[in-house]
Amino acid sequence: MDFIPTPKTEGQTDLLLINPDFSKNELGVASAPENHLGLNRLAGYLDKVGHSCSIIDTTGRESGTGGPEELGKWINDNENNFKTIGFHTNSWNINHILRILDVCKASLENKKILFGGPLASSEPKRMTELIMGSGLQNIGVVQGFGEEITDDILNKQNLLDVDGLWAYENGKFKEGKKISISQEKYENTPFLDLKYNTFYQNYYKPVIDSGDLDEYGLELVFGSQGLDVNRGCPFNCTYCSVPQYEQKLITYTPKRVVDELEHLAKEAGFFMFTFTNSNVMFYDELWIKEFCREVIGKGMDEYINWTAYHHPSIIAKLPNSTFNLMKKAGSDTIVFGIQSFDENILKTFLRPINTKELTEVIREKTNNSGQYLVTDYITGVPGEDLNIIEEAFNYFIDNDIECRNYQLKFYPNTKLPTMNLDLSDYDLVPITGELAPELNAYAIVSKHPNPRSAELDGMLREANKELVKNKPPRLGKYIVDSAEKAKELYEKEISDNPNIPEKVKRAMRIALHEMLYPKKREQNLDGLDPVEMMKKVIMAGEDAPPMLKAMQEKLRSELGEAKFQSIKKKYEQGSL
Repeated sequence: MDFIPTPKTEGQTDLLLINPDFSKNELGVASAPENHLGLNRLAGYLDKVGHSCSIIDTTGRESGTGGPEELGKWINDNENNFKTIGFHTNSWNINHILRILDVCKASLENKKILFGGPLASSEPKRMTELIMGSGLQNIGVVQGFGEEITDDILNKQNLLDVDGLWAYENGKFKEGKKISISQEKYENTPFLDLKYNTFYQNYYKPVIDSGDLDEYGLELVFGSQGLDVNRGCPFNCTYCSVPQYEQKLITYTPKRVVDELEHLAKEAGFFMFTFTNSNVMFYDELWIKEFCREVIGKGMDEYINWTAYHHPSIIAKLPNSTFNLMKKAGSDTIVFGIQSFDENILKTFLRPINTKELTEVIREKTNNSGQYLVTDYITGVPGEDLNIIEEAFNYFIDNDIECRNYQLKFYPNTKLPTMNLDLSDYDLVPITGELAPELNAYAIVSKHPNPRSAELDGMLREANKELVKNKPPRLGKYIVDSAEKAKELYEKEISDNPNIPEKVKRAMRIALHEMLYPKKREQNLDGLDPVEMMKKVIMAGEDAPPMLKAMQEKLRSELGEAKFQSIKKKYEQGSL
């Protein structure tokens, strides 16, 4: 597959920004197309101050383990088109970046190569030292927020002259510092520039323009556009790396956020939004109320839907009237992190000890407001009590709460690995490989099969599947609970509503047409059922990434070697 920058440009571009995300591909599934919010914001800012940019986001690819090498070859062939290249770095892609650089480092020897994102912010010194070992001679690592410092990098000849940048240039090394941004400057950053929105340009816009989903399903129209309303995080959860960016919270004004929502709806046709801020969405009740009233005052509650990730200690304090106001303004789903009901684990995570009681309060309020509830839970924690997990999962099922069960992971420079957890019965499995052990994230995998744990996870997944299946689609204020309603909306009501922007009407009618006359399409690998996923795991070869091989070994242990080989043989023969 070729890599096409967004936007395509003529001549030499000042900066190519790359999000090298091959993690799902290597696990044997196709990845859904996304828009990288951080790179989109950065490119829009740099464009405003006079720099030309392009973005490559590698999401939306089919499965396959050769993606990093293919991108490295592409960079070799196209490096003259870009003065500077920047990589978004995280623990999921650091091994991919090293594999990319191994292919193309010779052609990048005299070019400025920049690294930013979560990993650069959490471990800037180790990150710089690691890349120094790759043979590159002009390296810049941005710790913190990248708008102003990247402008400075592009304006100056030498990386060593950029204040705050971690730099290695022609054999000389300079330490940097964390870059912050003021409230005033944050408020004045530009709206998302659709020119740099990879999801919009490569997927959403062609569908809106043609009026046909083609090979895509409804998830393309319902795919949410990510937005941020603040930066930083005042909490100190031990498993999370977000506070390493900035603990001081800086926030857009409610009016600024609503103006941006309206702009994206009118210009792009987006009407589904997810606020991506980690744990601190709507930190202030006055902010929430003003935001909702701005949405309703502009008539935007007619056509937008949004979800946000909340902190339980904040959302539980809101009165019923505020839940009702959020529902009216387009939020029919409340999302927050539970992480555990076990007090010992909550203490280890530095989460509220009364999380169970907070959850019960929130569930009562969302029941009253008619909102859905989605939560996160972390299992696989050393010392966890399966009785508490079973009690929690049964509570979620009995109360129609969709719960996403995540496996515990260690991220670089977070507090959790220092919390004296007993890991004697667990293996630390690197997520994307072993090329950068000091910067990798690790899945915590039990050395011993636990049928009860697997049974509880399966029970929760089945319940989630039923909840999602029974949840009617929502288009703005309209709930599509029948074919008759879909037809009514398609033929008249959406078209006749003067408050809905024309491009949003088009997107909604495309979705309604698919509901009424669904096309038969090949199954998306990202939606594999457990049997198909087991096939992927069993058939994984020696070149599979460590995470997939660890899954294979665990399955081999649970099935026994004889049964494992028997199933593998049947798959090879096509008899299963």
